[in-house]
Amino acid sequence: MKTPKIAICDDEANALDIIDGSVRKVFSSYHIDIAPDRFKSAEELLKAMRDSRYDLVFLDINMPKMDGIALGKRISAMEDKPLIIFISSNSNRVFETFSIRPFGFVRKQDFFSDISGAIGRYVAEMQKTEEPDLQFELKQRGSYLSVNATALKYIECFKNMQILHIADGENKTVYSRMSVFENILATHDFIRVHKGYIVSCRYIRRFERCSVILKTGEELPVGRSKHDAALAAYLEYIRKNGITIIG
Repeated sequence: MKTPKIAICDDEANALDIIDGSVRKVFSSYHIDIAPDRFKSAEELLKAMRDSRYDLVFLDINMPKMDGIALGKRISAMEDKPLIIFISSNSNRVFETFSIRPFGFVRKQDFFSDISGAIGRYVAEMQKTEEPDLQFELKQRGSYLSVNATALKYIECFKNMQILHIADGENKTVYSRMSVFENILATHDFIRVHKGYIVSCRYIRRFERCSVILKTGEELPVGRSKHDAALAAYLEYIRKNGITIIG
């Protein structure tokens, strides 16, 4: 997904530092390198928004002069409005935000848990929006099986069968050849990492010497003869999609 443009608004300098650092850390766990713009007042942010468009803004609710809820109402009335995540130490104020329909609400007493969940949902929603479903069909014993390749994590070869591991869905077993899948999916960011595995790059969290770790936590082997070509293909996927690897 493209790198989102983000703004943070909080009247306390220490809070700005904490929010900024946490937002960067969570996004970096999805291999997204961001540089949020920081504002100490609602007025500063509104002024900047005359010339800049943001995809996501984090608003502290308790600010002097114009508080976060009043600011959120101004932002939500804009034609090209960003998504809003409110931050507050007072959980009761979440009810005041309902009319604005924010994307999320972060409680300062559960700050990192809440902000991780909100950003995780944001990344998932943006990936859904930006990645149209790729469908392909396989002929199976006189009938056709339709497969949504966007939700396909990896293909595992087991004897003369292939097991299609589907994200948030039921796995499918087919009778074909791995070379058939490799040819169909090669131009759609799937890579052959092992004689028995073809993996979708979009689901890879980390590429190691002898394995790939998926975002689901699953670990798949990387064959010695496949390693260099698979790694080169994965790095090309990273470059093509503007993803930054941290660490």
